[in-house]
Amino acid sequence: MFDMLKVGRNIVRLRGLAGLTQMGLADKLGISYQAVSNWERGNSMPDISKLPELAEIFGVGIGEILGEEQGHSSRMIESVLEQGGTDYFERGEGTAQELSDLAPILHNEQIGEAFEHVKDGAAVEDLLALAPFLSEETLDSCAKQVFDREGVEPLLKLAPFVSDEAIDELAKLVYATEGLEALVEFAPFISDEMLDELAETVLMQEGSAALVSLAPYISDEQLDQLVVAISTKEGVKALLPLAPFFSEEILDSLAAQTFSRK
Repeated sequence: MFDMLKVGRNIVRLRGLAGLTQMGLADKLGISYQAVSNWERGNSMPDISKLPELAEIFGVGIGEILGEEQGHSSRMIESVLEQGGTDYFERGEGTAQELSDLAPILHNEQIGEAFEHVKDGAAVEDLLALAPFLSEETLDSCAKQVFDREGVEPLLKLAPFVSDEAIDELAKLVYATEGLEALVEFAPFISDEMLDELAETVLMQEGSAALVSLAPYISDEQLDQLVVAISTKEGVKALLPLAPFFSEEILDSLAAQTFSRK
């Protein structure tokens, strides 16, 4: 990953050696001086199209701007610039990790094109770095692959970038393949509608006791509706562990039923 602070310091140093002000450098590049200021403060990186211009203005190689330890990345950048696209990755020479390193200075279109050639087996850490640049459809597909390959734990990291529809479909798979404990971990990302649907499945397959850990994520309306099913199938006593999650109306009704039977 590029060290943006170090790149910024390099630009400050090279600009000084070239005898340029921030405004002067900005004028040569056809950009705002605020953009140059952001580079130098390490808040952003120069666009890949600006790197050859910077190198020419400073009279150095791209590698000196990015940092000497970035030699391999510099070669990748030069390949992208020379080919005018993502041939480096199309030839199978790049990896998802390398693409995530380059992402801050590539265009979204270039990232999307290159990712198609490195997505198989991409590590979750690389997917997280690339997530802001990838389409929702691509991330949904990757999330399914991550779950199939590694289970629910890595999926939890990727979940905030995945569509609601994909999350709900994955929720079914999580419960079917890894069980209730994994479903509870995944619950904060699942829609209310899907959680209510899964609550009925859990009740049917595992009984009311299994609902206790999932109850904080189930809607009040669904919990109230489940009261009848639980009391009919398992008796009123089976409702006690779930009582803290019921509405006041349901609790009052259950209390009245209990006293009326005495």
